[in-house]
Amino acid sequence: MVRRKLATARVAVRHRRSDRCVNRTRSAWRLMSGGLGLLCVLIMSCPAGAETESLGQLLQRANSVRLSNHAEFTSIMQRIDSKALSPAQQDYFRYLQGWDSVHDGEYRVAIPRLEAVIAQSQDVTLQFRAGASVVNALVLVQRYEEAFSRLGRLLELLPRLADPEAREQGQGVAALLYNQVGQYDLSLRYSQMMISESRTASDRCKGGLYKLWSQYESKRPPVTAADLQAGIDVCTQAHELLFANLIRTFSAKLYIGLGRFDDAIGLLKDHYDEMKSTRYPLLVSTFDALLAEAYRKKGSVALARQFAFSTIESSIKPEFTEQLATAYRLLYELAKEQRDFKSALEFHEKYAVADKAYVDETGGRRLAYDKAAHEAIANKLQIDALNKQNQVLQLQKALSTEAVENSRLYIALLVTILLFTGLWAYRTKRSQLHFRELSQRDGLTGICNRPHFMSLAESALESCRKAQQDVCIVLCDLDQFKTINDRHGHATGDWVLREAVSKCRVHLQANEAFGRFGGEEFSIVLRGCGPEVARQRAEQLRTAIAGIVVGGLGGIGSKVSASFGIAAAGSSGYELGQMLAHADAALYQAKRTGRNRVVVYDGKMEVQRTDPITLEFDTVQLNKIAVPTAARR
Repeated sequence: MVRRKLATARVAVRHRRSDRCVNRTRSAWRLMSGGLGLLCVLIMSCPAGAETESLGQLLQRANSVRLSNHAEFTSIMQRIDSKALSPAQQDYFRYLQGWDSVHDGEYRVAIPRLEAVIAQSQDVTLQFRAGASVVNALVLVQRYEEAFSRLGRLLELLPRLADPEAREQGQGVAALLYNQVGQYDLSLRYSQMMISESRTASDRCKGGLYKLWSQYESKRPPVTAADLQAGIDVCTQAHELLFANLIRTFSAKLYIGLGRFDDAIGLLKDHYDEMKSTRYPLLVSTFDALLAEAYRKKGSVALARQFAFSTIESSIKPEFTEQLATAYRLLYELAKEQRDFKSALEFHEKYAVADKAYVDETGGRRLAYDKAAHEAIANKLQIDALNKQNQVLQLQKALSTEAVENSRLYIALLVTILLFTGLWAYRTKRSQLHFRELSQRDGLTGICNRPHFMSLAESALESCRKAQQDVCIVLCDLDQFKTINDRHGHATGDWVLREAVSKCRVHLQANEAFGRFGGEEFSIVLRGCGPEVARQRAEQLRTAIAGIVVGGLGGIGSKVSASFGIAAAGSSGYELGQMLAHADAALYQAKRTGRNRVVVYDGKMEVQRTDPITLEFDTVQLNKIAVPTAARR
């Protein structure tokens, strides 16, 4: 209602101004004998042009302060009546709204707004700037492949772009993204371009931030406190509070790494209110996380806990950032020191989830960059092939008199190019499959490594649970393996491991998961087997391994044996961690009762657990509490 009244008042004011303008003009015609100069002055005094110029100035002012003074930016945007803007100004206004949504973390609102600007605007420069903001937002919503694909297209346009502000924005987005995927040389290149092309202190500030970031992370050359302070001074003089405080986070990290905790705390606390005024969520959580870490290392438990909770509160939901993982880690450590094991467990579980999600996101960004780079190369090869094909067709048309002879030559050339492209794609695909296979296999025995086995076991248990099918997990541990290593050497120990795997494979089906759990311990998933069938099959494996003899001096050899523990889903359930714990308990029982035997978990065996203070959490093993291997040998 208030907005409607304001709009009505504005219309009334415009009508009154228009009436006054018309009256002045009529008076000027009556005074024609006074000369045309007076008429021109009166016409130019009409407020329509002045009002349009005022709106344009407001838009330019909003753009100039959007990073240095976000509160003023918000105030200006609220003062602008979008209905009074020209079509071009409306596009620019929508661009600023989209940028503001990115700044406030409303990425899913920002992207459609910016894409609408790209689709509707006729200004190539504005399209470029909106595209750069879209790239930034796509990274923040973890659509990395699309982000790097768009970035590649933007950077292709950069040499042909004349607008200095748009060039600075494109270079800044490139420097930022390349820093986030560890391509520090590329980031340094674009940040140096920003500095060399800078027109204002603000441009030098932004370029300096990205340059210091790449140097800090790559340590080429190592950044000093003086370098960081110089960057802060440039941004402070330019009134770029956001960028100045981002550089201060690097200074604080440097102080913490040098053990100068008071310097780090003082720097962050002195500029805490200034940082808050930027309303940039990631900067707020970074300040809080650094203060929590500094107080933790200084020994101020209460303050460390306070800023750790502040970090969690200021983090963007539902994102998992490095700062969020740091906060949960500190809370876990503090709870463990105070022997509050229940809280320690809760915080550690949250830390494990946040840390894994952050690591996955970082890896996803780098993988998306690599994929985009490979796709760019493939597209370039395809374009080159198409260009060559076009050249061939043109030559065929120009040399029509020798069509038969030349066509064979051109077709052969085209086929060669296509075969080369196909061969390159085939070799690339084979290399990818080969490297994936290597990452899933144990280098010594050739069977599944531990992470891959856990993934296969999870899938097998879920499938059997849905089909209500029997399934067993078998743990196998070679007896007295350290004695073999000590007596015959590690090369013989490696041979025994390979030979044991070879003997077991004879009695296992190709689709049964078989993995090396670590050292001399192996694990098997037997689908469709009850405990008795699993016992019989484990006896076959035990007998096969018992047939291995390690040669020694004077014809005296060492026999190899193995102990087996079995857990069945019928008694242990289909949860992987539970089944592994029960199979481990059965294996421990086999070791304890003489080794070289098979034991099935019967529900009465004690599941070994370690002291709560030293619990080791492994998200890959689904929080399985493992029995130390040395206790079973």
